[in-house]
Amino acid sequence: MKELRLQVNIVFYLIVMLASLALLSAAKLFMDMQLSSLATLQFVIAISAIFMALVHLMLTLSGQKKVTICNQGISYLNLFARRKFVPSEEITKLTTRNCLGLKVIQVHTHEKTITLLAFKITKAQKKSLVQLGYLA
Repeated sequence: MKELRLQVNIVFYLIVMLASLALLSAAKLFMDMQLSSLATLQFVIAISAIFMALVHLMLTLSGQKKVTICNQGISYLNLFARRKFVPSEEITKLTTRNCLGLKVIQVHTHEKTITLLAFKITKAQKKSLVQLGYLA
């Protein structure tokens, strides 16, 4: 069985951090304007996004969160940290796109589309995926 473990998409984490820092700076502005309830909500959202992104990045870099594509299918963790496996018979196609400088992988099945943001495919892995039959 040939396995491909996707690389960590650092741009995804940078975008999350920049958006969180923008929320924090807006919260500072609203605190100066005496709009405390809006500022508190933005502050809580920004701090929790930063915390979740840092924890996810540490788990990804340590290898505990990973996406594996093999000739039997694809294995990944969903949003609720449950391991999911999609057999290769259900996968219709696998596409990669760039959205705002962020590489997005979409796995199309018969029933739904799975979008992976925190991982990316290298050029060498694309060649292997063509050999496995996932990319045309």
